[in-house]
Amino acid sequence: MAYLLNKDVVAQCSHGGPAQPIAGNPRVKVGGAEVLTVATQFSVSGCSNNPTGTSPLPCVLGTFPAGATRVKVGGVPVLLDSGSATVVPTGASLTLANPQQRVKGQ
Repeated sequence: MAYLLNKDVVAQCSHGGPAQPIAGNPRVKVGGAEVLTVATQFSVSGCSNNPTGTSPLPCVLGTFPAGATRVKVGGVPVLLDSGSATVVPTGASLTLANPQQRVKGQ
């Protein structure tokens, strides 16, 4: 079992750029904040990735390819803190911090 993610979760790309969930599901709230589902995307801003030194290739958008297998909102799986996200266009990962600590799912 892992904790469900809500809109208050703090995330950042592996290059240190902060990431915010764009939208949660307004029908279900955990800790007063909307629950996130696999349909939720994370907007990354301030990524410092510049691999070539000439043209920056910053992280832009993070997505979770999979969510909970047993907990859904409106038929869409919720996101769990045990999941992993990929950021486009770099393929980097998102690190989550301070997920809510009350509701678990699988």
